[in-house]
Amino acid sequence: MFQLSHDPSCQPAQMRLGGSLTIYEVAAAHAELLQLLGEHPDHSWQLDLAELEELDTAGAQLLLAVLHHLEQAAATLQVCNASGAVLELLELLRLQALYPAVMPANR
Repeated sequence: MFQLSHDPSCQPAQMRLGGSLTIYEVAAAHAELLQLLGEHPDHSWQLDLAELEELDTAGAQLLLAVLHHLEQAAATLQVCNASGAVLELLELLRLQALYPAVMPANR
């Protein structure tokens, strides 16, 4: 099950993803993320993936869409605390080039 929590009052604004972000959750996650980004269109964000347990290519594609959305709004996205399988998939897909701040939580 996908979980999204956020704190837009921080600098950069904080967004935390938890649970699973797979093909089964991506439609609901997309709607939640678009709503959040729409409410705070000019914020730069730090995306914490420490509690994200499962990520597949559909979820990775959604993360790329979030990055693109923020770039269009002249905002930034810093990804941190990827762990385990999440970090492995991001490395396999060579997305660490797009997310240079991706750091393992406990590696």
